[in-house]
Amino acid sequence: MIIGIAGTLGSGKGTVVNYLKSKGFTHYSSSDVLKKILKERNIVATRENLSKLANELIKDYEGGVLHFSHQYAKDAKHDNYILEALHRVSEGEYVRKIGGIILGIDADIKIRYERVIKRKDGKKDDVTFSQFIADSEREEEGKTGSGPNIRAVMEMADYTIFNDNNLEKLYEDVDKFLATIND
Repeated sequence: MIIGIAGTLGSGKGTVVNYLKSKGFTHYSSSDVLKKILKERNIVATRENLSKLANELIKDYEGGVLHFSHQYAKDAKHDNYILEALHRVSEGEYVRKIGGIILGIDADIKIRYERVIKRKDGKKDDVTFSQFIADSEREEEGKTGSGPNIRAVMEMADYTIFNDNNLEKLYEDVDKFLATIND
């Protein structure tokens, strides 16, 4: 089973991924692949630079960065894996084309900002609330005209979890999701 995860910034995608890993799934992170390429190019891994590179790859490969993650999974002969994170409609379409399903994760923007500030994942999370809102608008709402449009991908989701509660509730919601796809 292939699960493509689409979610807003700071919604809890990583927490969901870790929980799914505990259920036997292998994880392939788009962000990790992009960061590796940026590092090789001596470019700082800001949200803007990650997005620019993703746009570059989507022009050259069907599925963009997901093409690489999917190939890694096939080479490793993994059957149950997560492709994280879907930011473009074309990536959602790619996940469907390779037989996957899409899981959406969302939460209130203030809660998401608090999570991002706490996790401190490099330069991309070192932002003010106003910058976080601007990043969210750019990535989530397709403000650039091409490239990221997380909200549009989430509209494609087969199942969506609203993660405004505690971990116990989140895990319960993920278990409900898994039950629906295993029926």
